[in-house]
Amino acid sequence: MRYKCIVAYDGTNFHGFQVQGELRTVQSEIEAVLLIITKTKTRIHASGRTDTGVHANGQVFHFDTDIIMPPENMQNAINSRLPKDIYIRNSEHVNDDFHSRFSAKSKVYRYLIDLGVYNPLLINYRYYYHYPVNLEQMIIASECLIGEHDFKAFTKNHHLTNSTRTIYSLDIIKSGNLITITFHGDGFMHNMVRIIVAMLLEVARGKITPSDFNNILESKNRKKAPKLAPPNGLYLEKVIY
Repeated sequence: MRYKCIVAYDGTNFHGFQVQGELRTVQSEIEAVLLIITKTKTRIHASGRTDTGVHANGQVFHFDTDIIMPPENMQNAINSRLPKDIYIRNSEHVNDDFHSRFSAKSKVYRYLIDLGVYNPLLINYRYYYHYPVNLEQMIIASECLIGEHDFKAFTKNHHLTNSTRTIYSLDIIKSGNLITITFHGDGFMHNMVRIIVAMLLEVARGKITPSDFNNILESKNRKKAPKLAPPNGLYLEKVIY
């Protein structure tokens, strides 16, 4: 029986999603619980990995087990044993040809930037940015990202044979002191969202122009996009199938 689960987690105290030896990761915590439930080592397969400090509202994973139970019972069984910074939001039975990664059509990421007074209670959940921001210039620069492009300049993964991705929409909204940037695309490479956010902020503070930003995209040269926004402002919001 194959189960598909939607999981939310606070990434603050995790070394990312994927298992990394003895380090605490989301995958290792969930698999430890499944070992208790299924009495056998059960591997989970996620839609993709998230880095240290990155959060998720709608990460998706699947796993196979001989145990057959109503999906809500499986959800409750897992949640009752998980630590408080992980929560299974939904569980369902799926066909064996479903794969959390390879069946995904697109993903939605959200990044939060706070221009207000520093709050230690929120520091793990947003990027406090204390430079003047020209939102109009930031939005203008972001427009060149829409559509299919080679995003090689905006990833730390230099071993990819294909760095072409499609961004369907990129919305930048300011409410009070909070800027929310929402990305919807067919896929995102390692650190891609965080690099784009950092370089858009360079436009917003007048360090580079929207034209410069477009030239960086077209250059396909990572050295021209050296900035990286911190992980704590980033959320994997939704995986679309």
